[in-house]
Amino acid sequence: MQASPTVSPFNPLPSAGSQPNGGGSSNSAGSESLEAVDFQNFLTLLTAQLRNQDPLDPSDSTEFVAQLAQFTSVEQLVNVNNKIDDLATALVAEGIDKYASWIGKQAEVASAPAYFDGSAPVDYRFSGNSKATRVETVITSSSGKEVTRFASLNGPVTQSWDGKIDGQPVSTGSYGVTALYYDSQDNVVGEEIAHTFGNVQAVRLDDGNTKIVLNGGVELTPEQVSGLGQ
Repeated sequence: MQASPTVSPFNPLPSAGSQPNGGGSSNSAGSESLEAVDFQNFLTLLTAQLRNQDPLDPSDSTEFVAQLAQFTSVEQLVNVNNKIDDLATALVAEGIDKYASWIGKQAEVASAPAYFDGSAPVDYRFSGNSKATRVETVITSSSGKEVTRFASLNGPVTQSWDGKIDGQPVSTGSYGVTALYYDSQDNVVGEEIAHTFGNVQAVRLDDGNTKIVLNGGVELTPEQVSGLGQ
């Protein structure tokens, strides 16, 4: 029975900067609710309260002064929070600009699928395993189904897959490229997701995180890029 890879570029570990859905939304929601009650609304409510107070038992003027001071403090805090949000947005935009020069270049990337365009061979590279006597390259689809496997070199050299099975090209799309390392007894002694190559098409923001987009729509984080070339 053939061994199968247990690692896949289609199931990467979450990046350090990622957050669960809804993370960080409570602060913005709170700011919006506070902004809804502006200073003019407060004066309107205060005037209505003065008009409808009991003339025989009027409210203490110091209470109104305290309420006004409290509202002013809250309004100032909201303004400060908005300025911090604007600064954070500007810093994120600056982060995107930092990667703009990558567009149009070829990137070598780790733990990412390779894109087959229907004709051009798919280049990849393994680190190698000193304990292995032979190596297999296993190609898998995005669903994890094995497409093909073949013998490959053991070492940090660039290799390629022609994208064909029995002489016929496979469907255009993204594929996982994984190494299985075997010892002399044909036991698996290691596995590795290949470094793959792709052209940088775009840089964009996704929930505040920078994403690098390669040809074929392959998305990854800047930390996954290990090299750039022309």
